[in-house]
Order: sequence, then structure tokens, then C-alpha cells
Amino acid sequence: MQKRIDYTIFIIVIILSTIGLLMIYSTSDQDILIKQLIWLVISAIIALLFVRPQPRMWSSVAWILYLVTIVMLIAVFFVPGYPKNRFHISDITLQPSEFAKLTVIIFAAMVLSSRKKLSKIQDIIVPLLIFLIPAILIFIEPDFGSSQIFIPIMIMMLYWAGMPFIKIFIFLSPILAAALSFNIYVWVIYFAGLILLLYWQRQLFDLIYGVSSNFLIGLSTPFIWNALKSYQRDRIISFFSPWVDPKGMSWQIIQSKIAIGSGGLIGKGFLSGTQKKLEFLPERHTDFIFSCLGEEFGLIGILIVTVLIFLLLYRLLLLARESKNRFASLVAAGVFAWVGYQSFLNIGMTMGLLPITGVTLPFISYGGSSMLALYAAIGICLAISRTRFEY
Repeated sequence: MQKRIDYTIFIIVIILSTIGLLMIYSTSDQDILIKQLIWLVISAIIALLFVRPQPRMWSSVAWILYLVTIVMLIAVFFVPGYPKNRFHISDITLQPSEFAKLTVIIFAAMVLSSRKKLSKIQDIIVPLLIFLIPAILIFIEPDFGSSQIFIPIMIMMLYWAGMPFIKIFIFLSPILAAALSFNIYVWVIYFAGLILLLYWQRQLFDLIYGVSSNFLIGLSTPFIWNALKSYQRDRIISFFSPWVDPKGMSWQIIQSKIAIGSGGLIGKGFLSGTQKKLEFLPERHTDFIFSCLGEEFGLIGILIVTVLIFLLLYRLLLLARESKNRFASLVAAGVFAWVGYQSFLNIGMTMGLLPITGVTLPFISYGGSSMLALYAAIGICLAISRTRFEY
């Protein structure tokens, strides 16, 4: 049984990309706009081409795609220049970390779809390695923003594959321990609560792993903090205390809030953003394009974009739920987590609700590699929608 392709997904991303072109035109120069338009056309063609192959075809080449991705992430370290996160081919720049998000989703879906039961923490080890290897390589580049996106994708795919959420929480609890250990009192309360939870689970391996890993991570937090780059520490500090250095490390957050707040209900009008004209807001066409959107189109513009993103996520989640093929369902769930978390991260960052991590807004921000990778993922999802009732 087949069903028509869900072109609603494709229409939404085209609308979002069109909004992105308008904002890029408003926030940058004509050359950047032309480059983004070319990338958009190429990406849309790729998406439509990816509609035809059967989704299970990607399962058969998943390990090859993953291997090529790892090789590219290693090779980029030997490219002259800084940062070590992209290849330069004439005027074309390719960022392997963007394509890694898609290839890791495909490979993880292939591995998880072959497993009938996921009930123990030990079952997470192989999927963890699949996500951890590229995430570490991307973190070293350094690109903390892109590297952290693999975590929610992994959580979503493990949960969708049947792993109980409590097991996922216990396995990833050391991350929470690291965040809370900056305050010893908060950490002690958390650690005591975790011990009670583990005791209630009555699983010896879970108890040993949870207590030991959280305790060791809690003690090693100072070393982790010192291992961060100075700009990464500054971004975290500026998030919790934005006025500690308003002309320095907190400049981006403050100017982003001013831009969004000054837009009011209907905005200042297209091409009329003062934060943009006076160049107060950095990275206007990439990381902080949402801030410029809020300044020029106000709350109405923000709501339109937010509703479109939520509608896209709804269609992707619906697709994952309706797909009878386990591999295809996991791929759709992974793409849902990718687009959803990256959108949440960028919007939260520009509104001052989350630390600045240098993550772009999907389909809207400038970036050829990001556009190409996202549209390739959408193309695969369209193919899944065409065969969603096939096992």
C-alpha cells in the first residue's frame, strides 16, 4: 500500500527558506544572497531527487556513508587555516559537520532497527559510540554548537527504538551531574535523589554505573571547565550574568535582546532594522538572523516562523509514527530531533534563554552546507512518506 508524498513538508521548508532569503538580503550584501539562492536551488533539486530511491536503500549504504563522514571529519584537521571545520574548494566552502548529522542518523537507524530489544544500559554502548566519535571530532575542531546536537538526536532515536526513558536518563545522568556540580549544595541534593532512584530500579549494574559515573564526573567538573576554550567559558558566564561585561563577552546577547524587543508587535519594517544598519548585532545573517527577523517583523513575524517550524516538526513526527518500516521510522525521528533541537537552540540563544553556541537556524540562516544537508534529509523523509505503509 502506498500513499501520496507529503509535499506539505517540502512546501514548509521552501517557505522558511524564502523567509531566510529575505532576511539575508536585509542583513548582508548581494553576493551572499546570490550564493544562498544558488545553494537553495541545488538543495531543492537534491531533495526532489532523493524522493525516488526506496528508503531501505540508505540502510544498505549506511556504513559507507558513516565511514566517509569520519574520514572527512579527520581530514579537515589537515586543511590550512582556522577554524579546522571546513574544506575550501575555490569559492565553495563545505562543512563536514553538517553532513555528519544526516549520515549518523542513517547509520544509527540501521543499527537500531536490527535490534529487537533495548532494555539494558549495556544496549546503549554501541549507539553511543556511533554518535560519540563524530561528536568528539567536531568538538575538537572546535565546534561545540554542532557537537552537542548529536546528544538529543541520540536520545530521541534510542527512545523511538524502544529504550525506556529511565534507562536513557541514568546513562546520560553524568552530563547533568557535570552541570549541577558548579554548586555543591545543588549537586548533593541531586546525587542523593539519584541514589534513591537507582535503588528503586533494583538493577545492580545501573546502581554501580550511576553512582560511580556521577560521582567521578562531579569531581572532575573543574578540569572539564578548564578544558573549554576561553570563548566557550565566556559564553556560559555571559548567559548567567549578561551585564557582567556588556561591551565584551555579553555584547551579542544584549544586542540580540534589544533587536527582538525593539520590534514590538509588527516590527520596524523590512530593511528598517536599526541594530542591523548600525552593525550593533554581529553574525546577522547566520547565528542571529532570528533577532533581525524579530526587529523588522516584530512578534507577528516571530510567531509565523515559529508556527511553521512547529508544523514541520509535527509532520516529521507524524511521519515517524506512521512509517511501518523500522529503519525509515527511526530516520524520520532522527531528522525530527535534529531540526527541532537546532531550532530550539538557535531561538533560545537569540532570546537570551540559552548560552550562545554558534548554531544556525535551520532553513533560514545563511550556510550552503547546512542547507544541502537539511534538504537531503527532507528528500529522504519525502521518500519515507511515499512508502510509509511498506514494511
